[in-house]
Amino acid sequence: MRAKWLRAACLSVVVAACGNGEAIFNIDVYSFIKGTAQDTIPYFVLSGSLDTSSAPQLIRLLGAGSSVVDSVLIAGTDTVQSQSGSGTIAFKLYLAADSAGTRLPSARALSVPAGTVGSAADTISCPPRPASCLLFSSANPLFAKDSVWARIAVTASNTGATPFAGKIVITSLVLSVFINDKIF
Repeated sequence: MRAKWLRAACLSVVVAACGNGEAIFNIDVYSFIKGTAQDTIPYFVLSGSLDTSSAPQLIRLLGAGSSVVDSVLIAGTDTVQSQSGSGTIAFKLYLAADSAGTRLPSARALSVPAGTVGSAADTISCPPRPASCLLFSSANPLFAKDSVWARIAVTASNTGATPFAGKIVITSLVLSVFINDKIF
């Protein structure tokens, strides 16, 4: 009897802490891709620009059921390890319910503008300032499910006379999912 009372008291504290059915879930996406070679995207551009991407990656979620996802923020850092040349690098994040869907233009959930990269290692953060990037609202319903597929696309543009080559290494990537509904 005492154990049931204790569980009920703990549950009421959790429900009260969430207010009117509001909850925030932080998902460390980097932990899913670290050490799988999905955390590195190589590039080699002779002239002009090149589009390259990671393979789609499955991310397991908590599943919010019929709850409404208000917004999703993403914060991340990439280290650009340039081996030669100079240029610009832009990022796009694609999210979909299945791996094939991440290839569709409508699955674009975030665009990070191009940043200039020299011949040394540079760090590009999303966003370029200390805050979080808001995903496009079209991606919100995906986070009510128990999984989502993600693909990171990179556009590298050569701005110099020598080949622009190197690799982009993701060093952190966290999603914060804001839910507003009765989840308990």
